[in-house]
Amino acid sequence: MALWIIAGLISGFIKGLCGVGDAPVFSSIMSFAENNVDISPVALLVSLPSNLFITWKNRKSLVTKVWLPMALLLVAGSIPGTLLLKNVDTTTLKLIFGVFITFVGIIMLYNEVGKRKMKPSKALLLTIGILAGVSSGLFGVGVLLVVYVSLTTHDMSAFKGNICAIFFAENAVRLVMYLFLKLFTASVLKNAAITLPFVWLGLFLGQKSASFLDERRAKIVVMAMLIISGLAIIVSNIRC
Repeated sequence: MALWIIAGLISGFIKGLCGVGDAPVFSSIMSFAENNVDISPVALLVSLPSNLFITWKNRKSLVTKVWLPMALLLVAGSIPGTLLLKNVDTTTLKLIFGVFITFVGIIMLYNEVGKRKMKPSKALLLTIGILAGVSSGLFGVGVLLVVYVSLTTHDMSAFKGNICAIFFAENAVRLVMYLFLKLFTASVLKNAAITLPFVWLGLFLGQKSASFLDERRAKIVVMAMLIISGLAIIVSNIRC
């Protein structure tokens, strides 16, 4: 239970500071002790309210042409991802998750520190949207969207508002799907109830810290954590 609390506190802090990164960090931490079929429903229940809160807080910076197409693509991709969640071997799923997290961390880090930024295109939007949707259904993680939204927004308020609007729309649809597939077990609800207050505590601390911490450096630290966590998950499951 301590690991749920730690994961909730850290992921909430990152959410408050950067507006994104909470789900992959939460899932990465919990992957060392739990299966994705038990992690993703909890991650959904604790992330949905924080996405709604940040979207509402930054509602004046929302741009429909940025968040709506990506939200629709994310929802479309999350359907096959959610169905796979109940039908894929646990070890295989964790290996895929480890590779995915490492890959995303490298892309995000390159885009943040690289001299040449990626340029958005319709093909890139489509690819990112579908892949992010599938990964969201499987792992509760859609951080590939960060690459696109960071290229189509110009300040932190717009970035946080639009990325969280996308995540909230997807969360709402996935909530219905998880209910239909009966993924919200008594254990999941118990873990979510215990974790949620610590997510909100982390969210509060992260938002307070954002006023005096260098957000760019904080993002780089989060990306490095994702890469290290992904590699650790890969190694631990190859040995199994």
